[in-house]
This record gives sequence, C-alpha cells and structure tokens, in this order.
Amino acid sequence: MIPIIVLIGRTNVGKSTLFNVLTKTKNALVANYQGITRDRQYGYCQLESDQKVILIDTAGLDIKCNEIEKKACIQTLQAIQESNLILFIVDAHDGLMPQENEISKIIRKYHKKTILIINKIDGINKISNINEFYSLGFKKIQKISAIHNQGINTLKNKYLAPWIEKTFQKTKNNNNKIEKLPIKIAFIGKPNVGKSTLINSILNEERMITCHVPGTTLDSISIPIIYNNKNYILIDTAGVSKKKRNTNIIEKFSIIKTLQTIEKSNIVLLIIDASITICHRDLSLANFIINSGKGVVIIINKCDLLNAIERKKIEEIIKHKIKFLHFLRIHFISALYKKGIFQIFNSIYESYQESQKKISTAILTKTMHIAVKKHQPPMIKGQKIKLKYAHLGSSNPPKIIIHGNRIKNISLSYKKYLINFFYNTLKIKGTPIQIKFKENLNPYAKKNHD
Repeated sequence: MIPIIVLIGRTNVGKSTLFNVLTKTKNALVANYQGITRDRQYGYCQLESDQKVILIDTAGLDIKCNEIEKKACIQTLQAIQESNLILFIVDAHDGLMPQENEISKIIRKYHKKTILIINKIDGINKISNINEFYSLGFKKIQKISAIHNQGINTLKNKYLAPWIEKTFQKTKNNNNKIEKLPIKIAFIGKPNVGKSTLINSILNEERMITCHVPGTTLDSISIPIIYNNKNYILIDTAGVSKKKRNTNIIEKFSIIKTLQTIEKSNIVLLIIDASITICHRDLSLANFIINSGKGVVIIINKCDLLNAIERKKIEEIIKHKIKFLHFLRIHFISALYKKGIFQIFNSIYESYQESQKKISTAILTKTMHIAVKKHQPPMIKGQKIKLKYAHLGSSNPPKIIIHGNRIKNISLSYKKYLINFFYNTLKIKGTPIQIKFKENLNPYAKKNHD
C-alpha cells in the first residue's frame, strides 16, 4: 500500500507552502468540507529514488479554550488516524506557541511516527525561538524554509526516503512485479454519478447496493468477473465529495480509501454525470489519477437524459475542459438502461495493453531526436541543453528515461512538448506516460577535481 503522510500544524505555519514544494504542483485534488476553514488538498510526493507517497495538507489545528475546535478539525484528526507518518509543522518566527503543546499531546495519542518540521528559519536572529521547540520532545527534527526551498532535500533524503524504504520495502518489491490478468478496474467519481449502477448493469444482477442518496457506498468493494474470456476485478468506491451531514464523518473519510483504490488498480474509470457536466472536482480527480500513472477511461453517464443537441454541446464542453487528457478514450453511456456499457471493455483492455507496452531504446531515442530537431530546447545562459538518448525505465505506466547534459534546466513546457510528441508519434492511447531526466556524468570531472 502506498504510504500516507499528513501535514499537521497551526494555521499559517506554512503547511500549504511545504505541500506545494513536495508535490511540485498546485493542482492537487481539493476536497471542500463544510465547517473547515480552508480546503484540504491531496497530492503525490515523488522522491528521487522513485518512491512515492500520498501527501495530505490539512486545515490548521487551532486551540480554543484548551481544546481543538471540533468543527474545524474533525477530518484533520481522521487524516492523522489514516496516515503512516506525521509532519508536525511549526513557525520559527513565532516561536513555541501554547497551542503546539496541546497539538503534540493530541498527536501522541495516535502513536504515529512524527517528524517535527521547524519552518521559516530564514531571517531568524533569535536562536532561542528555534530552541524552544526541542521542549516538545520529538526525536526527529528538521529545520527548513519551505518558501525558499531550504532544507527540503535533507528532509526527503535523510528522513522520508529511509523511512519509506524501511517501512514499505516489502510493498515496494511486490508493486514492482508487473501484474498479469485479472485487470483491476476502479470505478471513481463523485457520489451519485452511477458507479454502483454501472457495476450492476455489467453484472446483470443486483450484486451491489444502489441508492439515490449520495454516500451509499462507504468502502471499496471488489467483484471478480469474466468478460470475453478475460478476467477482471471491478472495484466500486465511495464517492469523493464534500460533507453533507455532521453525523457521517465524511463517509468514514472515504476519500483516503478511494485514493488508495486508485493506487492498487490497473485501470481507472472516471465517471461523470452528464446532466451536471464536468466540474472542477472531476478535473481534480482526473489530474490525481493521471499523476498516479494509471490508465484512464472517461465515462459520461446518464446520457439518456439528453437529446442530440444537448449531448453534442456537452461533448464539446468536455473536450475543451479535458484537452490535457487528449490520449484518453471517452464513452457516453446510460448505466441505468445499459446503453453503451460493454463497449467500455474495449477501451479498458486497450488501455491496459498500452500501459504494458515494451518500446525499444532505438525507437525511443529516434523519436526523441526527431522531437529535438523540430523544436530545440531553449538555451540556458548561452549553453545548449543536450538530450543524448532515451530508454524505457519501466512499464505500467510507461516511464521514459532521457539522458543528457544540463537537463536540470529543462522547462516544464518543454517537458510537456516531449510527452505530447511521444504520445503522437508512438500512438499511445489510454495510459499516461512519464518522463524522467538523468544527467550524464562527466568521467573527467573527478580526475580534474583531484
């Protein structure tokens, strides 16, 4: 199972800044929960050794009347419970605050591995402000400036990577084995988009509980099936949505289980309600799925409610809004009336096959050279970025390793250009591809240094 790290601390200590630095993106999945002062974000943190974790940025834990304000932190406490590691973040400029003594007591009740992160150390003249935090009694402490990217590599290499290696080595080894059939299919989407109804229609029997009330499915449920002599496992998940009732505790924090289901699946069906059209949360989910490296099929459900003109209009809107997912297959269906549902399996199998594809070093290097010839990388301080050769690092998803010189200066826009060029040239469909750059070492550098 992929490790989960939660960021905990008072408001405005720099949790979101650290989150953005570690995930290298501001486009993480956002879930809006009633009664919480700010959005909670979910994203991936990818380490240099290709280790990967789910990172959770939580609402601030602020103490009122010597207790944590219940409405603002109930899901933060759930996040702590679901996590494997806690990053407890404090502000060096403010020094130790009374709330942080209370927060540390709360954290200890969960018996979780914890690293104390002293943030905003830049411009600190009073060493005493920093020393105050040692009284909290945490053994592992890292001083950083998230906004200036100071101490971040030490945090990842000294603490996060060794912890993951030690705690999740067995899981990592198991995940490196490319799974053969059955193909695991995760049904993902907001509540009430028809995930369970679609599974029922595929099974042609009431094997799943369906209901018009959002949140009926509270956990992931797996069902093995055989279709066209191929083995599949259908995984129904709780919807990713905002809290509707105080009594339900966000459907047992089902969003975490949903994200974990994405991780253990081979293919993800992202199901969208045609009567509502695609929204920001759908796009956020799609972005998270793509970053997970899983094959994706877009399902537009409840199309029976639309006439031809409405459907065409929605299709144009969807194509415009998901243009960054141009390599995906899109299906318009009616799960309730079983229209178009079995054509989905063609795209599922195609996506799975594409994710397992083996591509030779010769083809990848030739494709890369053609891309560079058509559009050179921009010059950096008068020096050229040289891309020398490419090879396939791994499959599921395809990861292309590009070797060259001064590759650390490659811009995000040029990386996207290369990804799109590989997609179009290699005609890859239904699965994301990932690109990683590796600097060629100068064999004379050490000798000259000596």
